[in-house]
Amino acid sequence: MRKVAAAVAVALIVPLVAVAASRRDQTPTAAPSFKRDVAPILREKCTGCHQVGGIAPFTLGTAKEAQKWSQAIGAAVKGRIMPPWPPGPASPDYVGQEQRQLTAKERTAILAWVKAGGKASVDPGRVPRPKIDVRPGERGLTLAMHSTYTPKAKNGATDDYRCFLLDPELKEDSFVTSATIRPLARRIVHHVILFRLDAAARSEAQRVDAASPGAGWSCFGGPGVSGPTQLDNASWIAAWAPGKDDHGRLPEGTGVPMPKGSLVVMQVHYNLLNGVARDKSLAVFTLAPPAGLEAMETVLLPAPVELACVKGERGPLCNRDAALASLGRKYGGTAAFAPAALLLLCGQNAASPKASSTSTCSRTITRPTVIHSVAGHMHLLGKSIRLELNPGTANARVLLDIPDWDFHWQNAYTLAGPVKAQPGDVVRVTCRHDVRKRTHGGHGVPRTPRYVLWGEGTTDEMCLGILQVTRG
Repeated sequence: MRKVAAAVAVALIVPLVAVAASRRDQTPTAAPSFKRDVAPILREKCTGCHQVGGIAPFTLGTAKEAQKWSQAIGAAVKGRIMPPWPPGPASPDYVGQEQRQLTAKERTAILAWVKAGGKASVDPGRVPRPKIDVRPGERGLTLAMHSTYTPKAKNGATDDYRCFLLDPELKEDSFVTSATIRPLARRIVHHVILFRLDAAARSEAQRVDAASPGAGWSCFGGPGVSGPTQLDNASWIAAWAPGKDDHGRLPEGTGVPMPKGSLVVMQVHYNLLNGVARDKSLAVFTLAPPAGLEAMETVLLPAPVELACVKGERGPLCNRDAALASLGRKYGGTAAFAPAALLLLCGQNAASPKASSTSTCSRTITRPTVIHSVAGHMHLLGKSIRLELNPGTANARVLLDIPDWDFHWQNAYTLAGPVKAQPGDVVRVTCRHDVRKRTHGGHGVPRTPRYVLWGEGTTDEMCLGILQVTRG
């Protein structure tokens, strides 16, 4: 199965768009009509990523392209590789899950079309970008970078973390009820995080911004102003990573607090392994008065990463201390301190860390908590990730299980039924990495063996669980 996946590449990635119910009910003929039965499926479930500038390796916007790639489409659909649904059978049900996968009739139509020769008669086209859903009592707000930015890296790095100050000019307290992030240069954007900045930090942020030449400022590890992010209540408003859909609405009755005078810091992580391009990303919000809304918080669950060189491997960075020094040179002192800090946070031995291809960390809930959505984040060496509540007990629950991690398909998953957790309950993140990928040379991964640690770069590694919660 992995060989098929590699041959098809990271292909046919789908947006979060439902196929019209009327078409679902149609029964395709033995020789389906491309125009009637197949083109709409490609348009609504494939071309959101298979477009110019998208994360997929080829485009599917024309009849010629659909016909050219018909055999690859058939292989991916037959092997149930595409459209992808990363959560495995151990995961619970999520909102919109049925809309992210092909129905039996859709699979039959595509396979019959491929078997008949894969002829395409019309352009599939692209499904229009969904309009921002502004509900009664809300107002829409678009915030964009003030000018374009061309990323660059130094000190041997291939990543550029850049922060941009955005001012929503809030005259009164508000809640963000939806946030949609739209990177312009998607092929080089590793992730985007929107941080909330209190009004008290305005002067500091403006000073840092003014002191840095060009648009924005360098900001590895966080927004770069007003102190570190708290893990149990991170100042995140929203985030985007490759594969993230355009649906950014928070669960009904919730929102992210934005007090009067708050600012937004947009952190963009550019991965220059895919080249260089000019970017001018933007975020679209809906805002509502606080009355009647519960405050949504983001909880971060990081785990240390310690991937040592194996027997027979040699290289100057196989030494852990040398690898730490390399992180510091590329990303600053905070990056070199992070591996030890994570070991301490997770109750592991920071003085004599134990290398392993498995990363894990458990944290105890201290307040009544309702878990609404979950996400996981790793880089190119990721193999699987699992988030659990009370693992190993009679009350154990899996919150998210992705058994076959794909860096190019990341998303947040809203639980069909929110999960309640009480003080004393434990949440755990567990990541497994494929150490064989460290030296394959693909995606810019160096061929020289090295000790891989938690790091900011795409060719470093992370293990991070993310929960969106309300309290009480």
